[in-house]
Amino acid sequence: MLIFIRTFLVLYGAIALATGVHAATRAYDPAMVPMADNSQRFVAAIWACMSLGFLYTAWNPSSTELFRFLLIALFIGGVVRAAALVHYPPSPAIMAVLLLELIPTPILWWMHARLLSGGAL
Repeated sequence: MLIFIRTFLVLYGAIALATGVHAATRAYDPAMVPMADNSQRFVAAIWACMSLGFLYTAWNPSSTELFRFLLIALFIGGVVRAAALVHYPPSPAIMAVLLLELIPTPILWWMHARLLSGGAL
């Protein structure tokens, strides 16, 4: 179970880092409202910094509060993104990301809770 948890935490960390760095360093689009560009870069930097939390908990899975905070943030983000699908049809990429956010997170939470209650962490 622990290897499954660690694998997903490293995967989430890599995705968060790549997504955040890509969005924070992209070229400025003059067609975009400056405040929207600024806000997107701010959120991208936060997302990139979340990768540190994912990677930290991969090697320190007994950090229960951080682990649960990250999973809650990821799951709520997935729920909000899924709710936005009423405005547009999902692409295969959006569906893949949503599934990665919504399905493994409760499973990881359950596995982590079992390891904690069993004294394995």
